[in-house]
Amino acid sequence: MATYSVISKAQLDKIREKVAPASADSALEERKRLKERSDERSAQWPNTLSAQRARKEKTRQERLAAEEAERVELDRQEAELRAEQRRIQIERANKILFDETDRVKAFHGKMLLSDVMHENEQLIEIKRQIDVLKRAQEQAFVEQQRQALEAAEAAELRKLEETRRRAMAQREAQLAQLEDLKSKILAERALDKKEGEILKMKALEEAEQMRLKDEARQAASRKLMDDTRAANSALQQFRIKEAERAKEQEAAIDAYAKKKAELAEERARREAEKRAAKEAERKRVADKIEDNHRQLMAAEEARIARDVADADAKAVAEAEARRRKAAELAAAIDASRQAQLRAKAAGKAAERAEEAEYVAAWKTRTSALKQEEDEEKLRRMAVGKQLAAFQLRQAAIKARRLADARIAELQEAAQLALSVQEEEDIFLRYAAECIDEYRRQGKPTAPMELHLKKKTTLETMR
Repeated sequence: MATYSVISKAQLDKIREKVAPASADSALEERKRLKERSDERSAQWPNTLSAQRARKEKTRQERLAAEEAERVELDRQEAELRAEQRRIQIERANKILFDETDRVKAFHGKMLLSDVMHENEQLIEIKRQIDVLKRAQEQAFVEQQRQALEAAEAAELRKLEETRRRAMAQREAQLAQLEDLKSKILAERALDKKEGEILKMKALEEAEQMRLKDEARQAASRKLMDDTRAANSALQQFRIKEAERAKEQEAAIDAYAKKKAELAEERARREAEKRAAKEAERKRVADKIEDNHRQLMAAEEARIARDVADADAKAVAEAEARRRKAAELAAAIDASRQAQLRAKAAGKAAERAEEAEYVAAWKTRTSALKQEEDEEKLRRMAVGKQLAAFQLRQAAIKARRLADARIAELQEAAQLALSVQEEEDIFLRYAAECIDEYRRQGKPTAPMELHLKKKTTLETMR
């Protein structure tokens, strides 16, 4: 059994278009449409050759546009720079022409007088400052010399005090040595005295022993004489022997006493010699100390005199060096001032020569410009004359021409009066600015003010 489907008319028309044979025009349109769709689709692809060419072309166009904008900006800046340079040159030329007028030259002369007065005041102030510095240097030098002398005197006083202290210490040491020597001498004397006393005691003891022995012997003799009275001959013999022995003992005692006296005399002589030698040595040491002290004092006085002479010679040499240095400094200052004046004069001469050269060149240029302007005026005048002739031929009214001429004359006179007043105002403003600038710099402005007052008075009288 067959089945049927229901479709709309639009769908049916589409199906018919697809199955129907296409005509040549419709096929061409279809190809164009497909080509456009393909181009639209491929234009969105970044990796195609056409896209790369388009991108490169776009980059090149942007670069060229940027370069063109940069060139335009450079041209604009160069045009502004040339216009500014032209304006500066015109202003400089106008200023030079303005400076070349008589009243401006006279005013500049007063300005130069003010500069000269200011420089003179500065030179006077510099000279005063130099004098003050010289006085300060001299006072400082005097103070330095005074301090140096005080320091030298203090050093000398310290040296003298040190020398005196050393001498006193040496003297005290010598006195201590003398005291030690005296103590040794007294100790030796005491020792000698003690030895003498010991010898004396020994002699007394020996004499006492001899006396005791003698007494014992005499007692024994008496006992023997009492005991041996019977033996007279033996006793007599014994007595003779005893007498001889007594004589020998007395001779021995006398010899001992004599020897003892000789020893005492020898000891006394040696002690006297020792005392004389010690006294001579002490005197020699004292004389030596006194001679050394005198030599030290003489050497110190000679050294002080020599130092004083050296200090005086040094002070004289330093004073001469200061005087010579001051003279050299004054000569150098004078030479520097002269060189500055010469350099300033040369600079001013060069500046004047440069200004004169520039003025001459600008005058030449001004003459050329004036000639060009005159030619332009002549051309314009010729055109004006032709136009006036045409107007005269057209108007044919003599009264109107005379009226126009009168009006032109009045306008020219008014313009001339306005130019003179503007020039006067410019000059007064320029003079006021110069006076204010000089006043700010601390320069005298009396010459310029007097010149302006004099000029104002003359104009008022006129």
